[in-house]
Amino acid sequence: MADYFMNTSFTVVQPVARTKRIPTIDILRGVALLGILLMNIQVFGLTEASLQQLVRGPHGGNYWLQTIIHVLFENKMRALFSMLFGAGIILFLAKNRDGAGMAAPELFVRRQLWLIVFGLVNAIGLLWQYDILFHYGIVGILLFPFKRLSARALLVCAMVVGLIYSGKNYWDFAEQKQKYEKYQKVVAFEKKTKPEKKTKKVKLTDDQKEEKSTWEGLVKGNKYDKKADRAEVVAMRSDYATVWSHQLPKIQRMEAPFFYQSGLWDIASMMLLGMALFKWGFFSNRLTTNEYAMLAVGGLLVGQLIAWLSLPASELKITDFTKYISTNVLPLAEVSMPFERAFSAVGWASLVLVLYRLEIGAWLWRAVGAVGQIAFTNYLMQSVLCTLFFYGYGFGYFGDLKFYQLYFVVAEIWLIQLVFSVFWLHYFRFGPLEWLWRSLTYGERQPMSLSSPTAQQETPVLI
Repeated sequence: MADYFMNTSFTVVQPVARTKRIPTIDILRGVALLGILLMNIQVFGLTEASLQQLVRGPHGGNYWLQTIIHVLFENKMRALFSMLFGAGIILFLAKNRDGAGMAAPELFVRRQLWLIVFGLVNAIGLLWQYDILFHYGIVGILLFPFKRLSARALLVCAMVVGLIYSGKNYWDFAEQKQKYEKYQKVVAFEKKTKPEKKTKKVKLTDDQKEEKSTWEGLVKGNKYDKKADRAEVVAMRSDYATVWSHQLPKIQRMEAPFFYQSGLWDIASMMLLGMALFKWGFFSNRLTTNEYAMLAVGGLLVGQLIAWLSLPASELKITDFTKYISTNVLPLAEVSMPFERAFSAVGWASLVLVLYRLEIGAWLWRAVGAVGQIAFTNYLMQSVLCTLFFYGYGFGYFGDLKFYQLYFVVAEIWLIQLVFSVFWLHYFRFGPLEWLWRSLTYGERQPMSLSSPTAQQETPVLI
């Protein structure tokens, strides 16, 4: 790392004008941001148990809507978001910058540290348990030296990290399978040594008791608990302090154990892939239309095929956890996840770029590009709007809407963000939070208004 800083040139480069933004990156970032809400809205508005009940219960319209959204978009839009962040790492470091007496790498680290702070605000302050800013801040610092690698080397790194993520998912499954096998041995022992009198119980060792209770706890944890489900709804409809106390353990689990055990590998693999794709010119619209069309068809076919094939196992895990563990040798959904989402994300991005090139819905792409240009502001805006609408210290609609009704809320938020983004950028250079983030990074107040003679600053690279 020290060599990286020592070998970096400190020559100051003139700022990049606003007109030199890469519009396709803004558009793709906007698509990813709006698409993420399709999945996040489910957690904002309903309990996990109620979402799983759609799988366990009669397969009506809500079940099919949930299934289609799951197969087409779950993890795919977030993967695209992560890829674009990876591309942003290269964009930020492509030009040396003069700010607070720092070179580009130092500024980048400072920028990431502030992103970590914003992530903690989003998670602990706004109470969004699936915040990604905190994770992006950490992973970005770990990955920025990789910018020196070639596109092919970055692709290899992305594949290796993806395989590690798959391996960790398989390891978790293998551990659960091992717990089930130990439980089976205890049950067999109880049957074999069953006392003559039915009133007597088989004496188990402490280890056997623990092995039995461990598995029974796993099974119980995967069953629907109506009382616990109702208690969560009551807690989420309460005042801020109650919601905070209820959400904090979930937030801590996501920001620490989950992230360091598996989330880090997930995000890193997608960011590395994004860095490779950027170097190939994928995000900057440099491929031919035929190449984008082939990537769209191939990526979506492979990605969606994997998603549909893994769907039965995913549902079995919810409906019958014991059968899922005992009958499966390989957890297809978990092991194939990095590759399913990578193929699908590239496919969706390619499809968007094909439509953009064909000028289909040009006015819409301009609006979506505006959303992507101030993605940081819009991401946190989604947290604010959704928590205020669903949580008890706001309107308190948590657990009150039907599954399909959640998507009326999604449509309203999309409309708000599209209109707001276009309106805001008509007058200002940055989104409000982009401006704050940039000012904190450079250690001085940045020009905001488009009418300012110093407003032609270098292109901000945002999430």
